[in-house]
Amino acid sequence: MAISYPKRTEKKNKNREQLVDAADRLFATKGYQHTTLNDVAELAGLHVQTLYKHFKNKEELASASALTAIGHLREHFDAASDEQSTFDVWRAFIIDSLAGLLPMGIGEHKREQLRAASSLMNDNFLLIVYSGYEDVLTEHLAVDFQMDPKTNHLPRLAASILWAGNEMALKRCAGLDTGEDLLNDAEAIVKESVAVIDDIEKTFASYIR
Repeated sequence: MAISYPKRTEKKNKNREQLVDAADRLFATKGYQHTTLNDVAELAGLHVQTLYKHFKNKEELASASALTAIGHLREHFDAASDEQSTFDVWRAFIIDSLAGLLPMGIGEHKREQLRAASSLMNDNFLLIVYSGYEDVLTEHLAVDFQMDPKTNHLPRLAASILWAGNEMALKRCAGLDTGEDLLNDAEAIVKESVAVIDDIEKTFASYIR
């Protein structure tokens, strides 16, 4: 049975969801360091004072947004069929995520971040997201490989390569290795991202039981 909340509580919950979603989109397309709380409030269609009623600072908002992003990955696995491998679900998740983010465009600050050797340093949002992704992927790869991650490192190794591969695909589209900036080409980003997953799947395919 659905839980019925008072209208005031419903509005409060909706405002929080809008803020978390806006933060997720801005951190991913503009970069954590260059996203302000005013930016988040504006995209959410709310006043910044409303944001402060839910989150005391950007770090707290980043944590909440990151946990929501990790929750979305879990939802993809929960909705997947038994026939789908972890690689199948991850591929569909990345395609779905890019479809939601790319229409906003990749900002110049995010471009600079992707081109930097220390692209994940000082990015509280991505550090939490990727750590969470790794845990979820490890859990499901352990089932695919029929291995206990307590005694075998391969599930977590493959998991870490998958999330790092997603970052690598964006770096390549930002011009690293290729010298060609494709971050304005949504189709190219999706193609590169899927190709990376395909390559990783081929590497670990023999372990799937």
